[in-house]
Amino acid sequence: MIETLHRLADFSVLAFVISSMLAMGMSQRLGDVIAPLKEPKPVLLALVVNFVLSPLLAVALCRFIPLQPAHATGLLLLSGAAGAPFLPKLAEVTRGNLAYSVALMVLLMVGSIVFIPLALPLIVPGLDADPWRMAKPLLLLMLLPLAIGFALSRSAWAPRLLSFARLVSNLAFVLLVVLLVGLNLKTMAGTLGSFAIGTFALYVLVMVGVGHLLGGADASKRAVFALGAGNRNIAAALVVAGASFDDPAITVMLLVASVVGLVLLLVLAKAMRAKGTA
Repeated sequence: MIETLHRLADFSVLAFVISSMLAMGMSQRLGDVIAPLKEPKPVLLALVVNFVLSPLLAVALCRFIPLQPAHATGLLLLSGAAGAPFLPKLAEVTRGNLAYSVALMVLLMVGSIVFIPLALPLIVPGLDADPWRMAKPLLLLMLLPLAIGFALSRSAWAPRLLSFARLVSNLAFVLLVVLLVGLNLKTMAGTLGSFAIGTFALYVLVMVGVGHLLGGADASKRAVFALGAGNRNIAAALVVAGASFDDPAITVMLLVASVVGLVLLLVLAKAMRAKGTA
């Protein structure tokens, strides 16, 4: 019975990742996503913040805060996994530039697919050092469904397919959380009773602050840039964790940190909206 539930949890990860990417692609037109990426300076800043400063901050936190090995691994994985599908929703909450949020999300997601297999093995102990072996599941489970979603966005059945993909994504995520919590209660308790949650909250706050400083003069884009810096891509992190590690504590850390991060980012987004910074 336990083995069956573990297999169901693995399947729910795949369903969540693929359906999320399909929904993202079908909800946007490719031309609208590409347009904001033609400005080199913001693109370069986004890459530096998310793939240079972010891992450096995570490494520093892991050195100065006594985290358990699995919790440190989870934080390091998240630090290199950017471009989360939740960024456009945060942009809506803060009344930021929605088109820019989608463009930034896609840029960072593609950047993650390149960065994770090439750079993260240098800073994450035990991570698979074979770049292609790590990049392959990211390409197949994330970039390919995203491309299919873009292709389907112009079809007559796109609205129905989009609704179905979003439904599958939501149900799969709920099922994944329920299964992992139920199967790893002791591990979850260890996460909540450690420095892990506080450390990740600190990481998010620092990243949002850095993003706000470097996000440019346009207030609506600056808010999106800042929130994107703090918003991590759980889908990419889950794919890598599942392919390289056999430790449920890492997966639980990813889920708990992601939930905490989303709650914190929603609060920050509403605060930016109330202060008129977006």
